[in-house]
Amino acid sequence: MLLTTSDTVVARRDAVVEREIDDEILALSIEQGVCYGMNRVASRIWKLLAKPTRICDLCTTLLAAYRVDPDACERQVLDLLEELRTEGLLVAVEEK
Repeated sequence: MLLTTSDTVVARRDAVVEREIDDEILALSIEQGVCYGMNRVASRIWKLLAKPTRICDLCTTLLAAYRVDPDACERQVLDLLEELRTEGLLVAVEEK
């Protein structure tokens, strides 16, 4: 499922090992055998994904912390989350 709407709920995959170094996350995908480095904003998003979260809620949190256009924020968050999903680090969760 592509992440195209801010109403989608996303969650980290279990098969990821992470470490924080200087406020940035290094995540190792056990399934892929690949390590990913995240900048500070991506690391903040990753931390917010500690539990399943609606994308619009991520954007609301980021808008409160950073001066950024709401549309640009949503586009950039969707792009990052889609990249993480493609790399196998997170999944879209169907709501019950």
